[in-house]
Amino acid sequence: MIKFLLAPDLLLEALQNPETYTAQFIQKCSSDAGIQAWILAHTVQICASQGFSPKTIGQWINGLSQIPNNARLNELALASRAGFETGLQAAAAKIFKIPFVVTAQSVENQDGVSFINCQQAMEMDVRVGSERVDFLNLNLALHPMFNQMDGWFMEIIQDTAFAGGNHVAEFEKEFADYCRIPHAVGVSNGTDALLFALLAMGIQPGDEIITVPNTFIATTEAISHAGAVPVFVDVCPDSYNMNPDLIEAKITEKTRALLPVHLYGQMADMDAIMAIARKFDLMVLEDACQAHGADRNGRRAGTFGLAGAFSMYPGKNLGAFGEAGCVITADPKIAATVKCLREHGQSKKYYHQLEGFNGRMDNLQAAALRAKLPLLDNWNENRRRIARQYQRELSGIPGLTLPVVKDYAGHVFHLFVILVPDPQELSAYLQQREIYTGFHYPVPLHLQQAYQTRGERQASYPVSEQCATQLISLPMFPELTEKQIGRVCAEIRAYYQGPSAG
Repeated sequence: MIKFLLAPDLLLEALQNPETYTAQFIQKCSSDAGIQAWILAHTVQICASQGFSPKTIGQWINGLSQIPNNARLNELALASRAGFETGLQAAAAKIFKIPFVVTAQSVENQDGVSFINCQQAMEMDVRVGSERVDFLNLNLALHPMFNQMDGWFMEIIQDTAFAGGNHVAEFEKEFADYCRIPHAVGVSNGTDALLFALLAMGIQPGDEIITVPNTFIATTEAISHAGAVPVFVDVCPDSYNMNPDLIEAKITEKTRALLPVHLYGQMADMDAIMAIARKFDLMVLEDACQAHGADRNGRRAGTFGLAGAFSMYPGKNLGAFGEAGCVITADPKIAATVKCLREHGQSKKYYHQLEGFNGRMDNLQAAALRAKLPLLDNWNENRRRIARQYQRELSGIPGLTLPVVKDYAGHVFHLFVILVPDPQELSAYLQQREIYTGFHYPVPLHLQQAYQTRGERQASYPVSEQCATQLISLPMFPELTEKQIGRVCAEIRAYYQGPSAG
């Protein structure tokens, strides 16, 4: 992936003569998935001042992100010894981490920003085979939605509509429609989504809730903060999700609910889990914080139980620009109670039905989520494409276990994890080659210091403990290229089988 900032003279030249080499270059920038091309917002104004119609300009800037003019850019441009226009371009490129400004003029490089012409840009080697491979790169996803978010953010700031607001209500409708369920309630984060859902379901102090130990602590924090007691069952050795065969042995007279976690983007076996819930008259809350868009036979994650809880933390498949979360449910009473809980227990301003929390989703986060939601299915399909390449190129390596994709779960690969005997050593080897990995989660919950008073010991949950010590998460985000994935796989093969492997 390469970034260009296109100087105003390029667009003017293309508008004046659509047959030029410059025009071909701008068209490539608009359509090539390997290029992110940006223009300054005032470029549109310059072109309009030359008599070109908005429709004509719009056809040429489609697919380009516009960097808005602001006081900081003007300040840097005025201080530039290269002149205002060149200084403005250099300042925008530096702030937005765009390494190249493409211009028809001859301009010296400015403060780490390279000024090049169209020919140099077209001939530039944009292959990424030898570049670093990040574990996660959130910046690349911003380009296709930048213009829309910039407009919405300016409206929110102008209206000073920050806490709650129109975008929250609209996102709730749109996410409910996406999940094919009547109600979605935006909250401040995924932990609150779990907590508010449990409280709305009527969980009481002392109730027991069965969940798994190989998850982020937010799952059990929510249970404990609701006054209930987390009870663990181990996970399946292939999917790493809750093992239904172990649930009944943990059910007591205090058990009120099951809380399966759809880990890494793959749904737990909800048919088996719901059958047990019906047999023992238990409620079910789905922790879908890593499973945005996962489905089974047309039903989305979070729609099988009484409610589903989502985190919209920035790194999720559907992530905000900060903290955000959501509860989905078909039960109007649960939805109404979650809305009440997030607003200090208010039914209307200053009228409190109960003690609640300060757990609202803010308008800026909702706007970001609205801009991203239409892209989620495409992003998830890209994740599946990446996973298929990993599966294909890493198969057959002795001692390396690949993820198993269950028939019942539409995996969305929030993470791609492999099981190896030496994950820390493999991670260090890859990092030396500028390939970055992650670990989710290196200590299972039953062995965390926070739960040491429970008295559970090593080997209590052997599959979860193996996951903690032998799983490594490989780079995974929708914009990863085939060459980048190929490089990751080649280095892993070389590590286990020698440099000539593959």
